[in-house]
Amino acid sequence: MTDSPLQPPLDAVVDALDGLGVRYALVGGLAVGVWGAPRATKDIDLYAELSPSVRPQLRRELLQRDFNVPAMEEELERFGVFRSLFRPTNVFVDIFDAQNPLGEAILKRRREVDVQGRKCWTAAAEDLAVLKAFSDRARDHEDLMKLIAVGGPKLDMPYIEKWARELDRSMGGDEVTERLNSARHEAARRVPPKAPRRGR
Repeated sequence: MTDSPLQPPLDAVVDALDGLGVRYALVGGLAVGVWGAPRATKDIDLYAELSPSVRPQLRRELLQRDFNVPAMEEELERFGVFRSLFRPTNVFVDIFDAQNPLGEAILKRRREVDVQGRKCWTAAAEDLAVLKAFSDRARDHEDLMKLIAVGGPKLDMPYIEKWARELDRSMGGDEVTERLNSARHEAARRVPPKAPRRGR
């Protein structure tokens, strides 16, 4: 990704967060690729610990790094996420506020991994799967299926199922669990069976 338009904004936003001592975790398409299911993506998504006191400082740091940050406070209050644009390469960076139970779990379980030559804190595969199950977008369903297929028995499925039930309970439905189960069935169909061992 060194020649990608995503590299400069990734470096800039991680430097800004690290410089302020803000905990963060990469999510979205870049994080999906970290866990073995690469796909094309045009933006950067992160969860970060955005306390009210750190928000003005982060906004200043992003502005100094050539980001356009039009409505941080308004968007965080309304949506729990704010969007900025890295002007040199026209890449959007969305930062979600992690000050909620799931966000805290994501930051607690994050992993420091290499993202194309850069050390970054990235959401664990299980937490990424929870976020994908929460979304009803077709692309996120495909990501979820690939994460399950690639992760296989290494994934902590009881943890993912627990969070699916928690999210369902918070919304008064069962859509998250249904999407998770659907992705599991699709993943099982796509994983090729092991070839039988030949007798000697």
